Amino acid sequence: MSAMSVLFRITLINILFIASFSGISFADGSWEGSEGILITSDAWDEVRYDEYTTIFDVVSLLDRMGGLSLGSNLSVQVFTSEDGGILSPDAILPVPEVIYITEGSLRLNVDDEEVLAERGQAVYIPPQTIRRFENAANDTLQFISVIDWASPAGEIHSSNENKTIQEIFNHQEPLNQTKVVYEDMIPALELGDSGTNRTFRFSRFVHPREGPYDITYDLGTARIDAGSGIPDHYIDGRYQLITVLTGSGNISVGCHEYAVSRNDIIYVAPGAVMNLTASDDMNLLVLTNPYYMEMFDWSMPYACDYLY
Repeated sequence: MSAMSVLFRITLINILFIASFSGISFADGSWEGSEGILITSDAWDEVRYDEYTTIFDVVSLLDRMGGLSLGSNLSVQVFTSEDGGILSPDAILPVPEVIYITEGSLRLNVDDEEVLAERGQAVYIPPQTIRRFENAANDTLQFISVIDWASPAGEIHSSNENKTIQEIFNHQEPLNQTKVVYEDMIPALELGDSGTNRTFRFSRFVHPREGPYDITYDLGTARIDAGSGIPDHYIDGRYQLITVLTGSGNISVGCHEYAVSRNDIIYVAPGAVMNLTASDDMNLLVLTNPYYMEMFDWSMPYACDYLY
C-alpha cells in the first residue's frame, strides 16, 4: 500500500462529528459516520423484568442513539439479578445463546442438565432447549447474553445452506450440550507491539472456526497491564462491542478519545482506527461480528498523526 493511499484511507475513516446525549457519545446519526459510540455505565437504559431482575438491551440503545443497524439480527443484553432472582424464559430459542458472567454466580438449568457458572466464565447454550437462570449466591448476579437470530450457516455460506458453520469449518457436528468455558482452559495469545509498550493478552472463549459453535460472531477477553495498551489498528468489515469489566483507561476510536471505566461499553465501527491505553490493570470483554479473522486486522501505527 503506497503512502498516498494510506493517507487517503486514514482521511476517509476519521471524519467525525461528535455529539453527546445522556452519557452517550456518538459520532453521527448514520452507520457510515458513527465510528465510535460510548455508553457509560450510568447511561444504561434498564427495564425492570420483575422485582429481582433488570434487563439492558445494548443493541437497541445503540440503534436508537446512533442510528445504527448492526445486522445479522444480533441481540446483546445485560441481565442484573439480585439475591433470589430466577429467570425462566418462555421462548425455546431456535439458535444458540452465549452468556458471559460479569458478576456473581449463575445456576443454569438447560433441559435436564444443571451447570454452575462463575464470574469470568462463558456458557454456550445449544438451540432448542428449555432454560432456567437462577442467582446462585447471596449477591448480585450479572451476565451478558448474546444471541444471533439469523441462520448462521445461511448468513455466511449461502451455497452450504444445509450445513452448520462447524461442519463447514471443522467437519464437526454442532455442539448439542451446554458448555462452560473459562480462561484456564484457553491458551492466552500474547498480542500487540512490545517495542511501543502496547501489549495485551487475549483469551478467545468462543469462535466458530475454533470449536463446535454454531455462531457468526466470536467472544473473548483482553487483559492489559497498567501503562500498556492495544496499538493502532483497524478491522475491515467487522464491528466490535467492547465492555470494560475491570480497570480504567482511554480508548481512541476514529481519532476521538474516550475515558472508560468499569461497565462502560463502546461500539467500534468496521474500519475505524482504534487504540487503547490502560491507566490501571484492565480486563475487557470483546465481541466481534462477524467473527474475527487475522486477515482483516491491519496495523496502522501513529494513524492520527497524519491528521494532526
